Amino acid sequence: MSHFSTVKTKLVNRECLVQALQDLKLNPQVHEEAQPLKGYYGGSQGQSAEIIVSGRTIKARADIGFKWNQSSGVYEIIHDSYETVPKLGKDFFSNKLMLAYGQRMVRAKAAELQERFGECAIAESTTGTVQTLRLTFAGHQEVKQFARR
Repeated sequence: MSHFSTVKTKLVNRECLVQALQDLKLNPQVHEEAQPLKGYYGGSQGQSAEIIVSGRTIKARADIGFKWNQSSGVYEIIHDSYETVPKLGKDFFSNKLMLAYGQRMVRAKAAELQERFGECAIAESTTGTVQTLRLTFAGHQEVKQFARR
């Protein structure tokens, strides 16, 4: 039977979450106020979210929602696994989305640190299922020369 399920996450940064969804070609719709989700049978089943991926994006009948939980300070994923698992895969949220989100968080932190430490280069490498992002900062050093007299 098709129904919405809520999954707790560690997603806290709205901008990085939206960018990660865009990186995965999911075209999220972002709202200031939570909007009703469309379920498999057309109704929202009382579910709403601030960030919505339309079911049409993945050729499904139910939307995927990311709802801000004020008390825990994280986004919760609201989805219908009957729809999302066949279209996105069983480990989409725990693997692909978290990887894309992690990359966006690292890049955001690198941009923040760049202001303090100078230009930053990011090198990516992948070994099997492990992806590594290496940050290299070109620290600006002031060199003074003194002439002996």
